[in-house]
Amino acid sequence: MGMREEAIFINGVYRGVIEEILLVQGPVPEHIMFLQPHSAERIVHLADHPPSVEDRVRLFLSTTAELPMVRYTAEIVGWDNKTALPETKVNVVSRLLWTPQPLEGGLYHVGGGEKAQSTNLLHVWRMAELHTPFSVAELILTSTGAPHSPDRTTAGGWSYVRNPPTDWLTARL
Repeated sequence: MGMREEAIFINGVYRGVIEEILLVQGPVPEHIMFLQPHSAERIVHLADHPPSVEDRVRLFLSTTAELPMVRYTAEIVGWDNKTALPETKVNVVSRLLWTPQPLEGGLYHVGGGEKAQSTNLLHVWRMAELHTPFSVAELILTSTGAPHSPDRTTAGGWSYVRNPPTDWLTARL
């Protein structure tokens, strides 16, 4: 299957979280790491059609320090609802997070029910910093076909965007 046509843009990830992932994935790109976006809302398209290594979703990221610029890309190869994880998986993922990603503080808000502040657990690999970052406005929203608004004032949230052509992205890596 490969890469899906729809990608996801996450607005405002802490640079320290990204740097921890890059420390591992720089030399070992296929080592799966985790992102825990701060939102009680499920990323519906991932929840309804969970990605896998064979059916990946491109991920674009801006940092909290530079919200209107896409600086990083990765591939989402798995998704979990943290509020519904079995205890055995919680224990394994928690252990997997602590050593390579100590800034994440482990797996948090698990089983939070109505008070959950972080529902989505993204399994990512092949994270890379773009040598040529680009404006969020270059991303095209799948819902409207219009360019994404570059007016980013607060971190948080995600958007479904078109996955750009491989050669377009490769030129920025």
